[in-house]
Amino acid sequence: MALKRYGIPSPNYSSRYGSSVRLIVVHTAEGATNYRDLGNYFANPSVQASSHVGIDDNRGECGQYVQRSGAAWTAANANPVAIQAELCGFASWTTSTWKNQHGNMLRNAADWIAEEAEHYNIPIKALTPSQAQGSGVGVCQHKDLGSWGGGHVDCGSGFPMDYVLDLAKGTPEETAMERLLKMSTIKLQKGEGAVTPFPFPPGATRIRSYSTGNATIDVHWLGAPMGTMTPRADNCPDWKIPPDVRGARFTRKDNGDNEVYVSAG
Repeated sequence: MALKRYGIPSPNYSSRYGSSVRLIVVHTAEGATNYRDLGNYFANPSVQASSHVGIDDNRGECGQYVQRSGAAWTAANANPVAIQAELCGFASWTTSTWKNQHGNMLRNAADWIAEEAEHYNIPIKALTPSQAQGSGVGVCQHKDLGSWGGGHVDCGSGFPMDYVLDLAKGTPEETAMERLLKMSTIKLQKGEGAVTPFPFPPGATRIRSYSTGNATIDVHWLGAPMGTMTPRADNCPDWKIPPDVRGARFTRKDNGDNEVYVSAG
C-alpha cells in the first residue's frame, strides 16, 4: 500500500553535506502515540530533534516532517547517511504487543521501508551492528547504530524486524506471520514482581531459560499448576510444557536486576 504522507514540517534538520543515503533506520518515539502529536513536537525549534516521518496505527498514512533531501536529527553521526522513521511505540513492547496490538503500525512501517528502498535503491535486508556502523547498505534499528548513532536501545528486543522486512519485500502476510510465530525467545521484564506473558509458538513442547545471573522465576502455566524455576548464569533449566498449555506468565521473584531470557520450541 502506498502511504499517504501528511506534511508537518520541522525546522530541525540540516544538509546531508554530499553524503549518500545507505541506511533505512527505524526508531520508537518513546512518548507520542500518534504521528500528529509527534509532528507537533518536532515542529518546535527548541526541541532540536526530528525524523523524516512518523508512523502510528492509522493504516495507510504517516506524518512527513523532514524531506528526503535533508538530514533529520535523530541518530547523531548517522544522520547524513540515513532516512529515518519514528514508530509511535516503545522499546519495552514485547513481540506479542507489536503483533497483536499494533499490527497496522508494523504494516505501515513495512510500506515505508519498501518505498524508501525503491527510492534509494537500498536492499531490504537487516544489517548487523557492525555493518550499520561501517559501510553496510540496508535496514537497521536505532540500537544497531551503537554509540555512533547516539547509543539508544530502540526499537527493542521485542521488535519483529524480520516480520516487517518480510512484509516490505512483499511476502504474503500469512507467510510472514507464520515466520513471526516461530520467533520463540522473550526477554523477561526487570524488577521484583515484574510479570511477562509468553504465548508459545505452535508446536512448542519445551521451554528453556537463560540468565546473566541467579534468578528465581514463578511460572504460571495457563491452564496448569504453577511451578518455579531458578536459572543461573551457569545453568539453563529445560522444562517440558504441560499438555494443552499454550502460554505462560513469568513473574520475577528475585530483585530482577539481571537479564533473563526464555525460549519455547
